[in-house]
Amino acid sequence: MNTSTSIPKWIIYYGWFNAVATLGFGIMFYMNSNPTVSGDLSWFAGGRNIAIFAVWLVALLRKDTHLLFAGFLLRFVVDFGDMLNSFLASELIAGLTFIPLFTIPQALAVWTLWKMINTNRHSAAQTKHA
Repeated sequence: MNTSTSIPKWIIYYGWFNAVATLGFGIMFYMNSNPTVSGDLSWFAGGRNIAIFAVWLVALLRKDTHLLFAGFLLRFVVDFGDMLNSFLASELIAGLTFIPLFTIPQALAVWTLWKMINTNRHSAAQTKHA
């Protein structure tokens, strides 16, 4: 169900920020690949980010609530894990940058889109039974 008219503009704008950041992270991992330092993890992280960018691109071009929810949920899980890995690697500044730039806004977007999806589903069910 495409509900683009009801999607808050901040979610669309922040979604484009996430899409560009995701593509940048994907390219960065491939460009900075060093098997002696990170082994195959850099290739995995690069591929993971390129795949998530594809979800972002489709979701943002279609302005589809469900796909945007999937994109934000994917990014939230990935960025939360990356944040924890930064803290475990004693990279405090890197870990702390995730909180205001990614973790909190992504959590808010996931929550907002989840509420929208359930509200739309509930409204559709009431209309169907009326």
